[in-house]
Amino acid sequence: MGASTSSLPAGELDRISIESGLSKQSVLTLYKRFLQLTTHREKDSGQYFLTKEDFLNIEELRLNPLGVRIIDAFFADAEVGEREKVYFYDFVKVLSHFRPINKNKPHLWNTREAKLRFAFTMYDLNKSETITKDEFKNILQMMIGSNVSEDQVNSIADRTMREADKDNDGYITFQEFCHAMEKTDIEQKMSFHFLA
Repeated sequence: MGASTSSLPAGELDRISIESGLSKQSVLTLYKRFLQLTTHREKDSGQYFLTKEDFLNIEELRLNPLGVRIIDAFFADAEVGEREKVYFYDFVKVLSHFRPINKNKPHLWNTREAKLRFAFTMYDLNKSETITKDEFKNILQMMIGSNVSEDQVNSIADRTMREADKDNDGYITFQEFCHAMEKTDIEQKMSFHFLA
């Protein structure tokens, strides 16, 4: 599996480094991993891309209870809707959400709000811009598996909805989600320190 070694053109490396806020070395590391994962290349442009099947071939994602939700994050794009192919730029854009935040050099793709938005999409299964109790229960069940009874999962979901759904409309909006996460150090919890 994986494409043959190829180098990222210097102009592309510079552009992606600037746009993502990642160092050139981090971009090159991600490019090397991207090439290891991909088995597809556009005939016209020669660009490599990943499909959902490529992501499903990654053992860590296959074994992760939230693997499907993580994979979906790579294929969701507010600007184009659901995409079928993930090019290197798209790959970096998603992963840049996991870069530690540098308060001295703020970056649009890697703010507290961007991290919260990314986390919110993991729960918003139907992409309605809200989280329902059923969506929360589904994600909770994925995370804990059969270790907790259905009654306990329902109890946790009920309590979470009561605490987070401030206007009691049965949905958690992004604003309510942000409020519920106020005391959570999302900047650290959603950071891979190898991405600099």
